[in-house]
Amino acid sequence: MNRKINHEYETFQNDSKSQFGTSQFLLNPSRSTVHGDLATPQSRLIALVLDALIFGLGFGVVWIIWFITLAEKGTTPGHHLMGQVIVDADTGIPFRWKKMVIREILIKGVLHWILGSFLFMANYIIDGAFVLTSTQRTLHDLAIGSQVIQRSNKTILRKLNGDEVDNWLNK
Repeated sequence: MNRKINHEYETFQNDSKSQFGTSQFLLNPSRSTVHGDLATPQSRLIALVLDALIFGLGFGVVWIIWFITLAEKGTTPGHHLMGQVIVDADTGIPFRWKKMVIREILIKGVLHWILGSFLFMANYIIDGAFVLTSTQRTLHDLAIGSQVIQRSNKTILRKLNGDEVDNWLNK
């Protein structure tokens, strides 16, 4: 599986050099790591918004079912749609089921919900602001030891790019 992810990442790097627009939005050359380019703060924000929309519009059920199918690959529905994968910051290996549940359900879900009730949701702003630091890791990334890597340019934004909409709809 790591070979497939690495191949997709190499393809992404080559494609991003020859394209303008969405890939520039996704490419973060100043934040390269040994594991790949970090996802940009704006693309991570879009992934968060997509996760929230999927969760809210599907009454949580759609997100949970989709999350169950993606957790073993180290991604959430929102990150998947943005071509991102969550990896161990030390090894670069994508998170598996157990760490994804701890990161997404326990830390980002339950802990944030409990803290938010006491801190008037300020914890979400503080946590998110950490993505603007030099490491581009939020508090929940630091707590679990994760990094969000941009592994593919196959994103929902690219699908919605003007010229590609016709091709996508006509397939």
